[in-house]
Amino acid sequence: MGKIEDKQYDIWILLSRVYHLIAKLRHLELLKSHILPVQSYILFVIKALGNETTPTEISEYVYEQRSSISDILNRMEKQGLIIKTIRSGGKRRVIVTLTEKGEKALVLSEDRKYLNKVMSSLTDAKTKQLEACLETLRDAALKEFSNTQKTIMRPSQISGYYKKKSRI
Repeated sequence: MGKIEDKQYDIWILLSRVYHLIAKLRHLELLKSHILPVQSYILFVIKALGNETTPTEISEYVYEQRSSISDILNRMEKQGLIIKTIRSGGKRRVIVTLTEKGEKALVLSEDRKYLNKVMSSLTDAKTKQLEACLETLRDAALKEFSNTQKTIMRPSQISGYYKKKSRI
């Protein structure tokens, strides 16, 4: 193995460790809402998609397999965060919507004190640079995944979409 591969692997380990540390902080923030980070993100995605979406659409944004999303959605339904209804017609489809409890949990999950503290350690210029680098890595990984799995996955631009549609 050459020096370049070692350096790339070191960076991968660093990225992974940073992600896990921030994810643990996010988990601590969400304890008061009694939801997990993935559930918070799913609530966010449902809201961003107009509060009516399908498990398949959710899985495209969360980058999880459909079966994993189904398990998570089943738990969220038991918690009263979402409602799943079956819409018949040409095709039977499961439609997922937020409940009032889900809306409240989403609002509570918007308190991102730890995340904001960590991210504020970067200047605006470094934040933009980091975002650009992560988007480049995400796009390369999606392309590679699509090539090896013969599946097309789209990049998730949900955050920008959410800001434009719901917050402004």
